[in-house]
Amino acid sequence: MSNNVPLTIYSGIAPGNHANRIVIDKNSIHPSNTQMSNCYWAVVVSRKDLSVLVNITFQSNSTIPSEFTGYAGNDDYVLILTTISLGSDNLPTGAFYNFLIQHGAGKELKRLEQIYAALNCGSIGSMGYSLVTVFDQTLGIEHASCTEKILLSTLEFTPMTINNQVIYTPISL
Repeated sequence: MSNNVPLTIYSGIAPGNHANRIVIDKNSIHPSNTQMSNCYWAVVVSRKDLSVLVNITFQSNSTIPSEFTGYAGNDDYVLILTTISLGSDNLPTGAFYNFLIQHGAGKELKRLEQIYAALNCGSIGSMGYSLVTVFDQTLGIEHASCTEKILLSTLEFTPMTINNQVIYTPISL
């Protein structure tokens, strides 16, 4: 049996260059656009070999990226979503919010939404959020913050053998 594989997500909450990266074992992945802020960063990896299939940054908080087509609803893939210096007024809404809820988002996203609804734009300048989930309808692993300068998420991929094939599933530490 294979060993667990570490997954670390490092994304800046406050504006500035925080050398954002996702590290799977020793593979350091950087955003497709390192100049963007107030945005989302999504990486899709194969559960079979942890290879990166999609690496995108985007600013729309209401539409589902077309790059997710073919992966959503397929449990062969893991979505790693995080934010980079996300303004509280750019939290997910509409179809994108519903998509995240359907694919494992839960209390942490709802917590940020509640903070924004209670305090309004401007009270909290930037928020950080990450979601790691198998692209099906199971509960994902979330982290959120609005008080620190960075969002730091630590997880692992645990291997399991199904039909004589090793696949990886994200788990909390």
